[in-house]
Amino acid sequence: MIFCNLQPQVYKILPLILAMEKKKVNIFGRYIFYTNLSIFSLIFLVPIGAYIITGEKSYISPTHFVLAGAVGLAQVLVNRIFRKHFQDYWELVKNSLLQLSQSLKKVRTLRDVRNFKREKNELLKPLLEEESFSTLGESLKELLEDVSNIIEVKLFKDEIIRRMTTTLDTKKLSAIFANNIIRHFNIPAVAVYLKGFRGESFELKLNKGFGELNPVLTEGFIEKLEALDTILAEEDLDYKVDLGVCQVKAKKLFIHKLLPRRNKLVGIVVFGTYKDFSPQEEKLLRDFLVELEPTVSLIFENALEHEKSVTLASFDPLTGAYNRREGLKLVKQILRKNSLENKNVCLLVLDIDFFKKFNDTYGHDAGDIVLREVVKIIRNSIRNNDIIVRWGGEEFLILLDNVPAEKAGEVAERIRKNIAESFIELPDGKKIKVTISIGVACAQSEGTYSFDELFSIADKRLYKAKKEGRNRVVTA
Repeated sequence: MIFCNLQPQVYKILPLILAMEKKKVNIFGRYIFYTNLSIFSLIFLVPIGAYIITGEKSYISPTHFVLAGAVGLAQVLVNRIFRKHFQDYWELVKNSLLQLSQSLKKVRTLRDVRNFKREKNELLKPLLEEESFSTLGESLKELLEDVSNIIEVKLFKDEIIRRMTTTLDTKKLSAIFANNIIRHFNIPAVAVYLKGFRGESFELKLNKGFGELNPVLTEGFIEKLEALDTILAEEDLDYKVDLGVCQVKAKKLFIHKLLPRRNKLVGIVVFGTYKDFSPQEEKLLRDFLVELEPTVSLIFENALEHEKSVTLASFDPLTGAYNRREGLKLVKQILRKNSLENKNVCLLVLDIDFFKKFNDTYGHDAGDIVLREVVKIIRNSIRNNDIIVRWGGEEFLILLDNVPAEKAGEVAERIRKNIAESFIELPDGKKIKVTISIGVACAQSEGTYSFDELFSIADKRLYKAKKEGRNRVVTA
């Protein structure tokens, strides 16, 4: 039952107004009766009093009493008409309030909440339009708005959590969260940043409605947010909301911290709008985010932990390149796909020159640094959808998806040149240079999509590059 968590006063919306109906006390009938009795008494007692004071018998003449009786009867008739009108009005008010009470009890879904909010304004009209009860009507309207918001927040929380617990994929989670926020609160732009695999930066997982955003948040910005006590802060940043035909500067930006437990920030959600929120809309958003915290943050944290475990199983922990098992599986999948679609694919097999000698001279810690830096340079020299696999030791395999053979040679040469021209700093502060040799084989040029055949060709060309003096690329 969704009302079980609501405060007790929620159930006391109508008791004072409906108490008379429950006790069957006809207060309006009593009011009319005593009013008529008072008027009759005055009509008859005033002439008698005048006679007692003045002694004039004309004050108590039959004509005077007939006239007094006629006036009294007229008053009774007017009061009866007024009583009927007043009772009709009260019946209208009472029925409206009873309908509101019944509608509130039937709320089970977010659609029910929206329907109740529409009905509320219509059913409160009799109170709001009557000057004597307008203050009561406004107070009741505010109370019902608060009650419906409490219910709405709880229902929306249950719905969004139910949807988010269906996946552990961080991008899908971000999309579910953002889409529900956009739809429910009419917010035009949402961006989700989550902590990266190595915990060094916050990376953009989803951008829905903003213009171009930085893929990684700066450390200074993160430190500033971490220092804030609140989970929801308003910021003035140069973010633009994309309206399709144009982009406009965000008028309001809210930054929501995903904080599953104290001092452990796992992500940041940015909400942007090009217009002002109404106080009610802003309050509802804040109430919702406070209610949702830390449940949604824990969901994101679990997804990040799952992603991390999957990553550790798929990637080489030292360099971040795919490990041999997962890399080989992925490379073969792409080869099969490109074979069916008649698209070219190229394999690059590369080896760091004289790496054993380097290890013997500078030590294995320095060797690890070289391996990491070489992979970093390779990654900056190829496209995001190209694949790097640590094949073993200092040997790496690179897959270039859907590129011409001549282009693959250019990419290989760019990788070789970038590594040869880079200085790598060792733990003792010494800066050194390393070189690599590369063998290249392309599916359409070699007439095969077999991994074993392509690898064998590229490996022979790597051997040829080493034999010819190293620090070179061999494509044929």
